[in-house]
Amino acid sequence: MMNASRPFLFTLLVVSFVLQTLTGWQWLLGVEGTLALLSLLVSLHAARRMFQIVAAIFLTAGMFCVVWAGVPLARFPYLMTSNVMLISLLYMLPFINRVIRIGGYDRHLSRWLNIRSGHLGHLYIRSLAVSYLLSLFLFFAAIPLLYRVLSKHLQGQDKHRVNRFMSMSILRGFGIVAVWSPVEPLVATAVLITGVSYLSLLPWMLGLSAILLAAGSLWGLQFRKIPLNHQDDGTPQLAPSWSKTGAFLLALVLLIGSAFALQTVLGISFFAAMTFALLPFSLLWAVILRRFNRFISTSRKQWKHNVNDLRHLLVLFLSFGFFNSAVSKTHLFQLMEGPVQAISQWPALLFVFILAACLILPVIGVHPLVVMSLFGFFLQPILQIMNPLSIAILLITACLCSSFMGTFNSTVTIMSGLLQVNPYRITMWNLGFGLVFGGIGVIAALCLL
Repeated sequence: MMNASRPFLFTLLVVSFVLQTLTGWQWLLGVEGTLALLSLLVSLHAARRMFQIVAAIFLTAGMFCVVWAGVPLARFPYLMTSNVMLISLLYMLPFINRVIRIGGYDRHLSRWLNIRSGHLGHLYIRSLAVSYLLSLFLFFAAIPLLYRVLSKHLQGQDKHRVNRFMSMSILRGFGIVAVWSPVEPLVATAVLITGVSYLSLLPWMLGLSAILLAAGSLWGLQFRKIPLNHQDDGTPQLAPSWSKTGAFLLALVLLIGSAFALQTVLGISFFAAMTFALLPFSLLWAVILRRFNRFISTSRKQWKHNVNDLRHLLVLFLSFGFFNSAVSKTHLFQLMEGPVQAISQWPALLFVFILAACLILPVIGVHPLVVMSLFGFFLQPILQIMNPLSIAILLITACLCSSFMGTFNSTVTIMSGLLQVNPYRITMWNLGFGLVFGGIGVIAALCLL
């Protein structure tokens, strides 16, 4: 019964968030909080064990804070609403993913790998760039697609070399583009925690992404002496389409532009505006592609499955949001002022510690969103002393290392299954780049203090 009701309850939660954001009606905020509480209750038993444990800790600590602050029971639902925006964003993401796939943009972009390469170094850089573009909206679906295409080009190569090549080029492209992605949950969470605007963050993250892409490309030099054997299996190699690539990039610019326009007109946060923009933008794109009926049909078939998959992150976001809201009603942050001021005297040491934790914890099974949420709480008093933009950059770059080296992260798990290798081996192959990736983030964060 609870499993069947979950998709409908999540949908009502998203609708209530949209209506409350547009109208500002306080009674709708109470409805939103009540729906959030019900969604949490029907999802808690079905979430992964790690999320259940973390949620139990956040909820218990939050209840303690509620009692400490003497918050009336009638105000309880209002403490559940702070992270509903993140749930709503995740709810809308599959729509843009779907229109890209039915429009064939995933296949056309992957054809850039069909251009003849003289050696593996060239193919590495090209596959890194294609992974960068495809991962922007396809997310996990980009990994098996790139694996299939690259497998054809790497026939006859040493198996160990092929596995290392794919683990490096595909997963690193995924992580590099995510640092500025307007639909990346870690970026949205960092913005929510620090209170910085996405517009002020975007230029810095685009610059960092370019530096990281250049650094990632340098890793391809180790493959430059390995010739690429071009085996003709009789199947024609389709050339990449400049028009399709251009249309994809134009759509990306228009989507971000429409979100910024909504942010300005409605006076809401960027990620709330992106939540509003994703569905109508996807519908309009499907109409332009003359794929509207197929888009609706596919969406109807996959809706329940996609919404049901939100339960893990919903449990994390809602429990953490409740805890944060409850803590804000107490005097805990004032009590932490002394230790915080002492820590703030050593920013470099603090930043390196955060990076080390973000590198190690995902390797032993802690989800990066859990890591960011925990640091988000402990860093709240520091945000009054240090530049929040600096903290946002640090959290994003440090936590995103897990996208290509977090042993239990979804991306590494998918790649491990495709390659039939131990996920810890993928972690070791990407460890060096993880240190560079996180180190560049630490340097950028220190420069902005």
